[in-house]
Amino acid sequence: MPPFGYKRHKDRYVVDRANAPIVREFFEHFLLYGSLRGAVRHIREKFRKHIAVSTGKTWLVNPIYRGDTPLPKGKGETAPVVRNTHTPLLSREEAAQIDRLLRRNSSLPRRTASAPRSLAGLVACEICAQKFTVASVQYQSKTNPDQQNGYLYLRCLYCPHKPKCRAIPYRRVLAAVIEAIAQELPRAMGNAPLAEIETTRSRLTQAIQAQMALVPKIEELQQAGVLDQETATLRLANIHREIDRLENQLAQLPPRNLQAIAANLAMPQFWLDLSETERRFYFREFLRQIKLQPQTGAVQLQFMF
Repeated sequence: MPPFGYKRHKDRYVVDRANAPIVREFFEHFLLYGSLRGAVRHIREKFRKHIAVSTGKTWLVNPIYRGDTPLPKGKGETAPVVRNTHTPLLSREEAAQIDRLLRRNSSLPRRTASAPRSLAGLVACEICAQKFTVASVQYQSKTNPDQQNGYLYLRCLYCPHKPKCRAIPYRRVLAAVIEAIAQELPRAMGNAPLAEIETTRSRLTQAIQAQMALVPKIEELQQAGVLDQETATLRLANIHREIDRLENQLAQLPPRNLQAIAANLAMPQFWLDLSETERRFYFREFLRQIKLQPQTGAVQLQFMF
């Protein structure tokens, strides 16, 4: 059976024009917000397409959506993949970013990648190293009994101290984080090893070109009868797998205009204009952890680079 978004036509997959836009919308939403559950919820609300979260995870890593066809594999082996067999629904660059986002989310506490608050899963106590969770307190408006209002707090549920540290207003911590990013992010990006990144980019590009140069040689050996079809197919599959791995690494390198990006992110208004969902995505792109001093409310940022 072809995966959702494709049809089988003779010996290959062709795009199903009725369902492919749903899959594309799913991919684009995940690339935009980095939330698997959010992407699943998005296509359910927009297209009434109900899929499980596990199915969404399968879509993200399925090589068929990337234009490749997996071949049968033996027990305990990695399935070989034949590249560029049909029209993809994901470009190579998008596929590399999806792989990167999935690895990034795997380091976060469960469900925080789709949490509605941008600081969820990132803040830890500087003293006891326990994670803070986002808690809300609801109260009824005195002027309008039907209206429900509330406050957001960061609370350390497993604080080992007695008495436990008090809850800290969420907005106060968020403002401190944005102010710290504006001050520290340009300096942190300025210390990034740009020369090493360019060296790595050049090395990967040369390695990809070297692997691609092997493809016509394998085909020539097969036509000359030096290699049989089975051996040639296996060699080509290995070469394409290596090219795919190298292209994936190349696509995940930081952009060349890193300094210009830092200048834009150093403006507090940029962060204030974002929604919580958008801010959550960008925080996870640049921040590994936020250490919070519960007594003073001071924050210390740990960047990804």
